[in-house]
Amino acid sequence: MKASTITAIAALLSLSCRPSIAVSFSDAAGNLVLFEYAALSAEYCEQRGFPSRSIYSTWQQKHAPLQKESMQRILAEAESRGLPKNEQEHVLSEALANQRKLAS
Repeated sequence: MKASTITAIAALLSLSCRPSIAVSFSDAAGNLVLFEYAALSAEYCEQRGFPSRSIYSTWQQKHAPLQKESMQRILAEAESRGLPKNEQEHVLSEALANQRKLAS
């Protein structure tokens, strides 16, 4: 089996991972890494000829409420630190960008 095939299979298997319930700020950040990694894994598999869009779409829909909760938890943390609404959105954008870097 080629290394790229093994990597693609591993990427597909990552979609079977479950994010944790976002009870803390660190859990929420960890969930964002997992969601971004799943998206990148599905894209990677597709590029290598392994159909994964439907698997990813199903996984994403199943866990969408938790993804939303994770983002809300990050916003709540920003609010608890006294940041105004526009700064809270900036913190979320920065957190998402940071998690994207970690996942890739």
